[in-house]
Amino acid sequence: MWLRLRLALLTRDRRQQIRLAQSGLANLLMLGCVAMLHLLNAYGITDQRYIWPWTLMSVGSMVAVFALIRSGRVMHWQDPSLTFQQMFFAILCAATGYCISGSERGVLIPILAVVLMFGMFGMTQRQVLVVGVYTLAVFGAASLYWMLGPEAGEPAGPEIARLMMVAIVVAGVVVLTGRLHGMRERSRQQRAALSIALERIRELATRDELTGCLNRRAMLERMAEESLRCVRNNTPMCLVLIDLDHFKAVNDEHGHAAGDAVLRGFAELAHGQLRGIDVLSRWGGEEFLLMLGGTGAQQAELCVQRLLTGLAVTRFPGLPAGMRITCSAGLAECRGGESIVSAVERADQALYQAKNEGRNRLVCA
Repeated sequence: MWLRLRLALLTRDRRQQIRLAQSGLANLLMLGCVAMLHLLNAYGITDQRYIWPWTLMSVGSMVAVFALIRSGRVMHWQDPSLTFQQMFFAILCAATGYCISGSERGVLIPILAVVLMFGMFGMTQRQVLVVGVYTLAVFGAASLYWMLGPEAGEPAGPEIARLMMVAIVVAGVVVLTGRLHGMRERSRQQRAALSIALERIRELATRDELTGCLNRRAMLERMAEESLRCVRNNTPMCLVLIDLDHFKAVNDEHGHAAGDAVLRGFAELAHGQLRGIDVLSRWGGEEFLLMLGGTGAQQAELCVQRLLTGLAVTRFPGLPAGMRITCSAGLAECRGGESIVSAVERADQALYQAKNEGRNRLVCA
């Protein structure tokens, strides 16, 4: 029963539950304030003409705000919690309560402090400044009521002191809010920096820094996942081992910078031709492993042939104008239930055969 009542009041939406719980807490604080003023009324301290109208205004406004949040009609607003609006109502109720509380009206000042601190967590610093000015204005008007209105008669000094206390409370809340927002901003920046650092670490752990391809360890994980998916869906998968021909000579004759440019250029060329579901990894040195998910041997052969043709006509920085880079490839279609290790081994044997047959060619296992 308690759960049903809780869901009826707070809904099932987690964010709505938080907003409604905050509004409910504000209502409880308001009820505490109402109870206190009625206690003063029982001792004849408050103005009995206005205690019930004030009660209806205070409780009614807060309940109306709770109902509005509960209805979901303010979900698209910038602040669906209506913190700013609740603050205005609560401060106005505190100020009017101040006007009817007689000689014990000073008890409203601590309540005002609680109201202001309650709202400082859900408002921007600019909104807190606006609320601070508004608070000084309405409590200044309430103080003028006691100094110049029909109830005037006491010395002005104590009333001025009370107003000064209100000003001190407002100033303190504004300063604390500024510091709180500063801490939040630093925390946000730290979280963003941490997220970037974690993403960078993940990239370093899974990708080859030079080419941007997956590294060997990450590729083994991806192949295992894709193999399970292909077995489950009864779809083919092909693995292609690619080796850049005479790459050692490129490094020896033209320098490692030229060799790095060739590796990067090949990776860029391959990524430009492959589908989004295809995965290219740097398997080691000048050797790359290509995984073509959901692809049979015939379709994979056409894809690799396009890559070989494109590489043969690509120019790379740091190499003579007439020098062309080629590659050899071995293709293996994974058979049902075949292990990744076995499929890679067959692709490696096909690659070895392609090199023995003169390089710059594809051999299917």
